[in-house]
Amino acid sequence: MKNKTIFIWDIHWCYKELKLLIKKLNLNKEDKVFFVWDYINKWPKSYKVIKYLYKNREQFSWILWNHDLEFINNFNSKKLTHSDKKLKNKLLEHPKVLKYFQNLPLYIDDNNFILIHWWLNPKKTLEKQTALELTNIREIDWKPWYDFYKWKKKIIYWHWALQWIHIRENTIWLDSWCCYWKYLSAYILETWELIQQKALKTYVEI
Repeated sequence: MKNKTIFIWDIHWCYKELKLLIKKLNLNKEDKVFFVWDYINKWPKSYKVIKYLYKNREQFSWILWNHDLEFINNFNSKKLTHSDKKLKNKLLEHPKVLKYFQNLPLYIDDNNFILIHWWLNPKKTLEKQTALELTNIREIDWKPWYDFYKWKKKIIYWHWALQWIHIRENTIWLDSWCCYWKYLSAYILETWELIQQKALKTYVEI
């Protein structure tokens, strides 16, 4: 098979499941993996996830999402939670990892797809989208933003948990609730193949 373009959704603190899913994917050195957020926020293995993605940054790509932005914006304030303070202290011990994390992009515009966090206003060019729009807003005139999306490139996005798995002609979203005793999901763009790893335990009760 030719080189694969892979998207992985909804990591949260499921570090062990992430490692098992990567093993299932049987990556070669030319495969590219894009992570569709949920790296941090209140969870005990946030730094392990960040460190793992950073260590493999030549092959793994990721962008900022709303919790990342909130954490970064409050980095030097008193608004951080107890667990975020622990993450901050860990990152301060590893300045290269911290700098890389702080400078992640808000989106990735590839030849074959656009990777965003949550939302895109189809009436504006990608360059004119604001951080607030890309990370926090999901409706236009009370309708889902993707109802208005007619661009040719596929949109890979996240952050609408109640949708579960939502694949349309040109928008793809696969939050499969690993932290709620479901699955961690990976999607292969070239083959439309869905690879999943069952959660090892229930981390959060619904």
